[in-house]
Amino acid sequence: MSTPQRILVFRIGQLGDTVVALPAMWAIRRHFRQARLTLLSDCHPRLGWVVPSDLLAGAGLFDEFLSYPVDASGVGGTLRWWRMLRLLTTMRRKAFDLLVYLAPSARTSAQIARDRRFFAAAGIGQFLGMRSFPQFPSKAVGQPLPIVPSEADLLLARLAADGVPVPSSGAGSFDLNLGKAEEQQVESWLRGLPSDGGRPWIAVGPGSKIPAKRWPLERFAEVGASLVAERDVWPVIFGGPEDRPAGDMLLREWGRGYNAAGVLALRSSAAALKRCRLYLGNDTGTMHLAAAVGVPCAAVFSARDFPGRWYPNGRGHHVFRSQVDCEGCGLTACVERHNECLERISAAEVLAACQSILHASRKLPLMAM
Repeated sequence: MSTPQRILVFRIGQLGDTVVALPAMWAIRRHFRQARLTLLSDCHPRLGWVVPSDLLAGAGLFDEFLSYPVDASGVGGTLRWWRMLRLLTTMRRKAFDLLVYLAPSARTSAQIARDRRFFAAAGIGQFLGMRSFPQFPSKAVGQPLPIVPSEADLLLARLAADGVPVPSSGAGSFDLNLGKAEEQQVESWLRGLPSDGGRPWIAVGPGSKIPAKRWPLERFAEVGASLVAERDVWPVIFGGPEDRPAGDMLLREWGRGYNAAGVLALRSSAAALKRCRLYLGNDTGTMHLAAAVGVPCAAVFSARDFPGRWYPNGRGHHVFRSQVDCEGCGLTACVERHNECLERISAAEVLAACQSILHASRKLPLMAM
């Protein structure tokens, strides 16, 4: 393989998908230090969801960002020839030497082959990351789903199979190169809010774009109320604009806290998360962002996917996931069983984990303010 100078990195998905790909992105950046890196991702303009550039601009990973629109109905969620003509023209004009394929690990062989043809039509002749996709096990009747490697490590394994040096399992870099600019944005936001009285912050993420991943809001209220009463914490709600009403309701229940949902930009949200001693919330992009900046998580998971694949990176986390016979369903909304896997997770056990994390954090220095 000749030394590439113009590299296109392909990664689709939302905030969590971007965060878990950070180790693979840093492996590419360090391996091709002199190359110009462009990230290609999907976007959802009608829904107003975040795009990777919101998080990664300023991180030192990419020189340029490209995106293609996805219809709200999901019709454009994969690279369709008729929707991608403009993108194809743009890529041919930019004359990329190499494609780094960081598509999700659940990609089918047919999807991979189709994507390869598309990128080849864009004039790209060298490919990394299109081999060594995992074979996820099938659900066996009466048996629990096996634990699988994290998505971050699965992406790194594909790069390693193509000769790219990668870190050992669990040791990849999640560095976002946050700095003074993000801290100043947080301080500017705080200037219009009441004082926290010097109380320790805890991050709360009660939302999710996927209904089948939402733990009951009243259990967040119960856990938060106990932590406020027993630990004198200051809750801070994180998430998107759609999570703001739920956040307001929780803050009224608790009688204190801040609602950053839909207010802070992604990078300033990451800076605000660094101030927290704990993340309490669902399996969301916010959870991955909290873990990326070193915040221990009490993370509530549905059983819709394989255990392990989307767990927060790093040590000190408490993951809650119940075993049910329908695990691995992949549902967006659990209509028939009403989120049974989440209903089985009690407020008492999550509260105990939060207490344990907060107790351990007292022995450690607080994150830089």
